[in-house]
Amino acid sequence: MRREHRRELKHDKFVDEMGSLSSRVKENQRFLLMITVAVVAAALAAYGMYFYRNNREQQAQDALANAIDTIDSPLLSAPGSQQPQQPGAKYKTEADRNTAAEKQFKDLESKFGGTDAADVANLYLARLDAGRGDIVGARKLLNAFIDEHPKHVLVGSARFSLYQLRIENGEVSQVVTELQSEVNKSDPVLPADSLLVLLAHAYDVQGNTQKSKEAYRRITTEFPDSPYALEAQRRMGPA
Repeated sequence: MRREHRRELKHDKFVDEMGSLSSRVKENQRFLLMITVAVVAAALAAYGMYFYRNNREQQAQDALANAIDTIDSPLLSAPGSQQPQQPGAKYKTEADRNTAAEKQFKDLESKFGGTDAADVANLYLARLDAGRGDIVGARKLLNAFIDEHPKHVLVGSARFSLYQLRIENGEVSQVVTELQSEVNKSDPVLPADSLLVLLAHAYDVQGNTQKSKEAYRRITTEFPDSPYALEAQRRMGPA
């Protein structure tokens, strides 16, 4: 039985009991007081649970912000470099920075699993896995996010990344077929310009220059305001 339904049944039962007791208030004041105390206690418990969950999500969001600051932080300038040191730089190498960020993302997921922040942390962990060549680990995290959060604002980014991983992992032919099918749909899983740029990349990997240019050309002509339009124009080469 759903939790909400159970609460409704409990509420109805309480209303009925109060109605039957109303005619005996005077002789049952002590009992009525006990019921009132119990109801107040239940209300406080419910509020406490809401506050706990809300506070837990806020803590998770704070932890996520710190982890993102770490992974996006600039690197320390090399000794003897003429470049000024950028504010917020803490790590000498990208590997050091990624290691520190990965620990923060994993700690977040461990402490605040089930929160929105933990879900986003898993996308960053997928990015880190892919960066070091752990395609299996990255795909597992991306697939889990897509399956569990099909309406999430970041699900498009997860789908895009998953297609990229599959292209680079030798599934080009299958991905091309899927992308061609999605492009022709009225309600595709990704915006059409995103599908076309993935399709062009897949054709590039296949060595099919003609079809790749056709996909890029469609981006420039059908979606001139797309963020991919400038790069698509460059990749098409001279007319």
